[in-house]
Amino acid sequence: MGKMNLTELEREQLLSATRSRTIRAADARRAKLILMLEDGESRDAIIERLGCDSRFI
Repeated sequence: MGKMNLTELEREQLLSATRSRTIRAADARRAKLILMLEDGESRDAIIERLGCDSRFI
């Protein structure tokens, strides 16, 4: 899976979302997924770390 290309602002917004206590848990999880893809993490590492299946990715 290819690396994403986020702007610095997008990355900051996603990081903020992962720490937020006011957004839905599903949205925070999606933000984590996007950041992990941006960091070039493997599909298997993402599945293990987020406790999801391949359909989520």
